[in-house]
Amino acid sequence: MRYVVRNQEGRELVVPSLESLHGLYRQGFLSDEDEVRQESSTRWVKAGEMAALAGERGRRRDPRWVVTVLMAAVALVAAVALLLAGRRLR
Repeated sequence: MRYVVRNQEGRELVVPSLESLHGLYRQGFLSDEDEVRQESSTRWVKAGEMAALAGERGRRRDPRWVVTVLMAAVALVAAVALLLAGRRLR
């Protein structure tokens, strides 16, 4: 089933499947305020209120989470490098 998405500027996009709609929502391409309807329907629903997208809300990426993980990875690599450098000095 195809879906039509309308953003706050009134631009519309046809999405080929619910799976694609999930992906766009999860990646943040769709906001909670964007409106969605099935192609065969005339009833618009805000994306943030769609039951079909409820499971995706928790999976949306928070940009701060990405930065935190990246910094933790850098700290881990630095700690391992220091440990290896310390072993070479012995």
